[in-house]
Amino acid sequence: MTDTALVSGYQQAFEALCDKRLVQSMYSECDELMERVLLTLHGEAHARRRAVELKLFRRDFTRYYEKEVYPTTLSATLAPYLERGHMDLPEFGFRVNINLSADIAGIDRDPHSHEETDCLIEIVRTFSEGATLFHSTRDKAEVRREVADALAILEARFLKPSRDRREAILRAIAEGHLPEDAAPRDILTVLLANQQEQGLDEAMIRREVAFFMQAASHSSANAMVHAFHEITMWCAERPEDRRRINEDPFFLQRCVHESLRLHPASPVAWRAAQCPFHLPDGKVVESGDSVVIDLESANRQQDLFGEDAEQFNPHRRLADRIPPYGLTFGVGIHTCFGRDLAGGALPKEDSDRDSHHYGTLTSLLRSLFSRGCRPDPHIAPTLDPVTQRNNWGTYPVLINKD
Repeated sequence: MTDTALVSGYQQAFEALCDKRLVQSMYSECDELMERVLLTLHGEAHARRRAVELKLFRRDFTRYYEKEVYPTTLSATLAPYLERGHMDLPEFGFRVNINLSADIAGIDRDPHSHEETDCLIEIVRTFSEGATLFHSTRDKAEVRREVADALAILEARFLKPSRDRREAILRAIAEGHLPEDAAPRDILTVLLANQQEQGLDEAMIRREVAFFMQAASHSSANAMVHAFHEITMWCAERPEDRRRINEDPFFLQRCVHESLRLHPASPVAWRAAQCPFHLPDGKVVESGDSVVIDLESANRQQDLFGEDAEQFNPHRRLADRIPPYGLTFGVGIHTCFGRDLAGGALPKEDSDRDSHHYGTLTSLLRSLFSRGCRPDPHIAPTLDPVTQRNNWGTYPVLINKD
């Protein structure tokens, strides 16, 4: 019988996240989606896969997506809601991020097809339930069956034609008929180009692409709604900050980071010990023991984040070398790939307002607030009933029509 140890406190959590003797254990309940994807790999296998995929997420890549790809996707997705003057924020967040995640994952589709977007949303919602099965309140066997069915739909309708096109391009490059920069910049292309070296079969590539789509869209959509709520509540009593939201993108990014601190995608990180050793706080764990790293409380430690660390406050002063979003993106070998894409770069004293990389979350919220997006006073938001995580299930808002 294994024991469970709790790691709390920012420094202890930081050290535990970086400890290579602890392996991921929260995502083992849905192998249909999570078996041997990057997040659940460890050791040499993880290092090799990460080194290949990390090449895609260079700074020029994230800036390109924020400046060139994301605005087009956002504009197309937002247009019908502007005609109506209202929308459900989680649903909108999913729609706008599903297209971005599909681009990065390597899923070809018609971005103007509402039917294809609807299909992808339903597929990825199912993946999200599988990835967070640990916290699900539903029958887990039923969720696993739904995930397997969704993977089959993804393969037949989207992944196979996307894979065929990329394999043809890679063959043409290898034969000298196309230049190397003709290859698409996405996860699927990277995996196909390194398939032999990495020992990847089609099922493994399918799971990796599927999980990446889920992680990129689900977490970003939830983070956007949390940030919108926190900023709206804060500004309701502070009109001077409400003006700054529209006038100062650096301040808006600071608000986004503050919300990310309070609302990590998962409040805890689960790990399993590979061998007996002492945790940072002196606790002894045996091989196979579970270790729960409390990220939420670490991000609210008062001696680092202030006496009001439990509250949203974008004006807070931080201790030296503590990122404003705390441990939300993780640290060490499992640092989230999407940190710079979603959260942007941390501004410096000499950062230029026009060229700074704010991240897709700030860019999205900037567009919403500039159009007067606000909670619907007649319909209250509700929490998501199918997970123990503190995410919004519905959040009705009004928005000014164009």
